[in-house]
Amino acid sequence: MSDENPFSRPSFIFSAGFLAALVVSGVLVAVWPDDEDEAGADPGSASAPAGPEATSSPEEAPATPDGQDSVCGLEAHTVEFDMLLPLLDTTWTSIGGMRAPQTAEHGPGVVEDGGARYCYARTPEGAVLATGNFLALANAGGDRMDSQWERIVAPGPGRQVFIAEMESSQAPEGGGGGQIVAAKVVSYTEDEARISLALMAPDAVYASMTFDLIWVEGDWKIVVDESGESDPLFTVLEDLSGYTPWAAI
Repeated sequence: MSDENPFSRPSFIFSAGFLAALVVSGVLVAVWPDDEDEAGADPGSASAPAGPEATSSPEEAPATPDGQDSVCGLEAHTVEFDMLLPLLDTTWTSIGGMRAPQTAEHGPGVVEDGGARYCYARTPEGAVLATGNFLALANAGGDRMDSQWERIVAPGPGRQVFIAEMESSQAPEGGGGGQIVAAKVVSYTEDEARISLALMAPDAVYASMTFDLIWVEGDWKIVVDESGESDPLFTVLEDLSGYTPWAAI
């Protein structure tokens, strides 16, 4: 079995059959380390094949927090984080079979007719919502952001590579299959966040995917490495201990 993380590609699919095969194989820990143990890992350290070639421009230097105001005027701003409470006012919209979350207070503050979803509050909840929407949009395949992926992907050498691959990808037959069922804020500051989402496949297999985000260009954006990969840490879960319930099902 290859040790390449298939979920690091922009076109990852949360497959029930794939998860079941991993459980039977008994090699989960060796292939995908626990997200807590790797909390200090460099999000740009993945070693995987590069996507479509793209030319980096001078402005595509690695992102650093810039403190800009929200691009759509969301005012909430949390500097310190205590615990994530259930987001009871969440509404869910199906995108290629996977449901994407939205709240009035934390975002996305912009949902365009063409499918683009962006602008999240500078809060832990905003970072969670940004992660959930990124996962649904990328998992669905195709150009679900209507050629506006820079709205949710952080600047850096790999951003244009990621965008090129997403814009040329095809939507999978039958949709992605999994749904968000819970969330966890692994770490949070007003400038950076690490968010873990728990998902459930149709056969009730639970797994978590953990992403790094940065507040830049007035929004929470997913960090990708120079190869254009978000390299989310992936772990099969026995239960949802430590996660806040947040179900799309």
